[in-house]
Amino acid sequence: MKIIEKYILGDVKKPIIFGVSLFTFIFLIEIIVSLMENIIVKGISLIDVLRILSFYLPPILSQTIPMGVFLGVMITFSKFTRTSEVTAMSSIGMSLKDILKPIIILASVITLFIFFLQESIIPRSFRKLEEISIKIAYENPVFQLKERILIDEVEEYNLYIDNIERKTDEANNVLIFQKDDKSNYPTILLGNKAYWKDVNMVLEESKFYTFNQDGTLKIEGEFSQKKIPLSSYFQEMNIEVKDIEAMPIKKLFNSLKEKTEKEKIPFLVEINRKIAIPLSTIVLAILGVVLSVGHHRSGKGTSFGISLGIIFTYIVCLNVGMVMANKGVVSPYVGVWLPNLLLVSGTLLIYRRKSGGAR
Repeated sequence: MKIIEKYILGDVKKPIIFGVSLFTFIFLIEIIVSLMENIIVKGISLIDVLRILSFYLPPILSQTIPMGVFLGVMITFSKFTRTSEVTAMSSIGMSLKDILKPIIILASVITLFIFFLQESIIPRSFRKLEEISIKIAYENPVFQLKERILIDEVEEYNLYIDNIERKTDEANNVLIFQKDDKSNYPTILLGNKAYWKDVNMVLEESKFYTFNQDGTLKIEGEFSQKKIPLSSYFQEMNIEVKDIEAMPIKKLFNSLKEKTEKEKIPFLVEINRKIAIPLSTIVLAILGVVLSVGHHRSGKGTSFGISLGIIFTYIVCLNVGMVMANKGVVSPYVGVWLPNLLLVSGTLLIYRRKSGGAR
């Protein structure tokens, strides 16, 4: 590799890291706010919150890396133009094609990395997210239990909770129907208060009522404390990743079998999205160079503004296309690939205008 190519790659590295970090942080803001609420209000440990955040990163990075590459390239080559380094490159015989070569190589490597994220890391991240959610539920079942809703998903019990004190995680006015296969009527448990220990609900100051086969009261009593196991409720939570966004491309293709044409649409949209977005990295990197070369007045602010405008337009077009494809208005191929085709067309047009020499 030529010294000048190494110089370009060395200079573009930090701006790309900055761009990826910036867009990733923007995407993470809503998640961070939600997690802060979980720390303050629901009492989830900081370690669990950081783990959750780390599992959110891979799917976000698969979207923000192309954006960061575009911004980083624009910042770098705007600086090269302002400092006349592009002019110096031209003076030693480098064409625009030569200048683009190291950027295309770098963008191609990054594209392969995004595919690796999608096919290997992201499915694992989604699985880990669900696993840690179940862990939190086991440690504090109150997150899964809602007020004034009859819960009938527990194997031996039906639960009704009137009120939950979120600060203390204590429940007030708890009604429990304990199922009995030998009787037509369940045992009724009434508790004034309840708290959680491991995966057990512990009732305090409670009464119980059992009934005969004809529905008449059989036994009435009181007890100071009774444990109600909820482990079966949480064991039934399925940790299998079902969201198609978490599936690798191979699994998405396999899922197309034995599906109707209408059922195939979301899978085809996702398959095309998982190919189109990584490949957009190469086009955006080239576009960043050809847009920046020759504009001597463009600074970081200008580069940032142009980058945001183009990226925003691309995201809007992609999302609109995906929505239309999912609704069957357009083909999944048209809906997903049209924004990329527009990027390619615009990039080729600008490249042809400037390919006479980097000025």
